[in-house]
Amino acid sequence: MAVLDTNVLVNYYFEEIAKIPHGSYHEEAIADYIESIANEHELKYYRDEMHNIVVYKEASIGYEDHAPLMLEAHMDMVNEKNNESSHDFDNDPLALYVEDGFLHAKGTTLGADDGYGVCYMLAILTDNTLKHPPLECVFTVQEEVGLCGALAFDASVLKAKRMIGLDSETEGETCTSSSGGNDLLITKPIRGEDNDSPVYVIEVTGLLGGHSGECIDKGRGNANKIAARVLYHLLKGGKDIRLIEITGGLKNNAIPRECSVAFASSSSFEDLYEMVQSYESDIKKELEISDPNLSITIHEEECDVCICAEDSEAVISIMYLAQNGMIEKSQAIEGLTTVSLNMGVVRTDDDCITIDYSIRSPLQSIREELSLQLELIASIYNAYVEVSNDYPGWDYDPDSQLRAQFKEFYLTYTGQTLKEVATHGGLETGAFKGKIPELDIITMGPNMADIHTPDERLDIESFVKTYQLLVSFIETL
Repeated sequence: MAVLDTNVLVNYYFEEIAKIPHGSYHEEAIADYIESIANEHELKYYRDEMHNIVVYKEASIGYEDHAPLMLEAHMDMVNEKNNESSHDFDNDPLALYVEDGFLHAKGTTLGADDGYGVCYMLAILTDNTLKHPPLECVFTVQEEVGLCGALAFDASVLKAKRMIGLDSETEGETCTSSSGGNDLLITKPIRGEDNDSPVYVIEVTGLLGGHSGECIDKGRGNANKIAARVLYHLLKGGKDIRLIEITGGLKNNAIPRECSVAFASSSSFEDLYEMVQSYESDIKKELEISDPNLSITIHEEECDVCICAEDSEAVISIMYLAQNGMIEKSQAIEGLTTVSLNMGVVRTDDDCITIDYSIRSPLQSIREELSLQLELIASIYNAYVEVSNDYPGWDYDPDSQLRAQFKEFYLTYTGQTLKEVATHGGLETGAFKGKIPELDIITMGPNMADIHTPDERLDIESFVKTYQLLVSFIETL
């Protein structure tokens, strides 16, 4: 049974797509649904092997000579759920419910990021009462795992040089630029040996973390870097450290909140405990504003194998020396971070330890410099580097005609001034700008909160109102 008023077209489509599992890498079914709508309404479409899909709609009467317009959103959602939830993201529909004017999904993410954009385009494609120029509605895949669909997309199937990106989370804002980026993986081969020394585990917990694009400038602690700092100072203090396992962070684009390090040492628990407590006191003082709940603890464990001392020291040295955090801010846009890198994930495998970075800057030359610096540090300790998932940035265009039109329209339509924002995060707008350099871009979206978490919610009134704003603006184009 529907929880939204499905007489409203965008509500109807949100109810429909909520029935279709569509996490990243599993967008085929929702692409099938979009394709079926295109066929039902006799609309031309293009679909590639990844399941990116473009649906074309001819101009309405009187708009045949207007320049085409591209609308764009991604089909995939982040699949996260509460521990007590039994939801199966591969098979179960989302359990929608409404509370205090917000749409939620019971115990899971909602997928309003970017389900709202998908619904907006489906509503526009199937409502023949609207007035609009020729439309190219682009639905992409795998945005949440690295903009993969947009980066692989063949832009030659598009004619539009104007684009409205539908992947925003605040009503009354439009984005003006985004960062480019790349992933970088440091791999250090390791050699094991038998262990007959005591085993200890250091745990760094209680940090706030956050998205490495949005929160990297807030001075928050990185659990992996903190763990490396403690380990390095133990080595410098004369303690023998032979690593067993390092586990830190969940994703390379998230500032890690926790890190656990198991190691063997001939030192006594009392000596190590005293030193760890001293380091915790220092670091808690440094982070007392950004991370007041930081905790660094140590306890005893058992294990009869470990990594040799030479490789252990090499891993600790790489992690200690490698840069992390915000590097530069923009001189043109106040408050905008322009260069950063995040040591997001550290993992131990049978024969290596990997350190997974996300590097961000609109300028490729700067990203290449940071990658070379990390490669140099890695090479000193016989580790190697792999760079992947390079994506372009979207530089601020002071002469954007589409943004000027939207600002004027928004003031007339709402009586309010449109807020312009820039982001240090990577966006699909940047990927399309890289493919179509002359593309003129704006973004818009309704109010949402706590995206990528089971507390994700969509303001229903804003959802409908922003759609009405969108179609009214398109009518002026």
